[in-house]
Amino acid sequence: EMTSSLVGSEMCIRDRYEATKENFLNTLTEIYKEYKNYSKIEGVAVGLPGQIDVEKGLVYGGGALPYLDMTYLGEELSQRFDGLNVALENDAKCAALAEAWIGNAKGCKSAVVIVFGTGIGGGIIFDGKVHHGMDMAAGEVSFWLDSIQMEELPNIKPIEELTAREDFMDYPKGLWHNKASVMYLRKTIARYKGMHYKDVSGEMIYKWAEEGDRYINVLLENLYLSIAKQLCNIYVILAPEIILIGGGISSRPEFLEGVNRYVNQIKNFSRLFKSIKINTCKYLNDSNMIGAFYNYKQLYLKEEN
Repeated sequence: EMTSSLVGSEMCIRDRYEATKENFLNTLTEIYKEYKNYSKIEGVAVGLPGQIDVEKGLVYGGGALPYLDMTYLGEELSQRFDGLNVALENDAKCAALAEAWIGNAKGCKSAVVIVFGTGIGGGIIFDGKVHHGMDMAAGEVSFWLDSIQMEELPNIKPIEELTAREDFMDYPKGLWHNKASVMYLRKTIARYKGMHYKDVSGEMIYKWAEEGDRYINVLLENLYLSIAKQLCNIYVILAPEIILIGGGISSRPEFLEGVNRYVNQIKNFSRLFKSIKINTCKYLNDSNMIGAFYNYKQLYLKEEN
């Protein structure tokens, strides 16, 4: 229960408060105290964006939560949570852990999980373990350079220096999260509809598509193609046994069908792609919460499986 509450709390913060580190910590503390009133809490597992040093409980970058950059979040939360053990991991890597543990990558020696949400997260599994790479950068696919132009380069500044009023999802335009994330989709359609992006849900997007809105259908097809191309790029770099896609949007059958439709066309380039296999996460949008729990078990309960 605690895992679910903490993993899901960022959206609550973003909607209710100014996006600051103090508000983030205060909100998690409120949730902890609420659960403490009627549950015995033995530890806390958290999945969140950014590059996470799991052993140190240190957040680098923060991803969509830039105010957490260089925060020893595990220690700070433990102090607020009566000294309990706190386990941190990147949310997409949590999803990868869950799928390798008891999901659609169980038994695979290699797998890649890509999660579509506010940004785009990734987790790489080798021999049942998450590969973090140098500076915990492995799998940070939101930062793929998709279409940055030469004239944009002199104006680039570090994402970590964005203020609370600046939007990670609007900067810079050439990164992949501004081509294929769910937030990109919501904001683009909101502008088209003259609405606020918070009022545009995935259910509404697919409803409009089913009603025949040509602009939205073209947008979705371009999204599927963009994802298909990058998944094929992942395959020729890592050649995993399976690539899984997750996030709330993955619960729509049209999403996987659309991506695979373009992957199957790209496969005509070469027999090199003959073994590529793409599916959804078994636990869809819950994979990150399950994986956060498994990360806690690995750190503090010393369980291998």
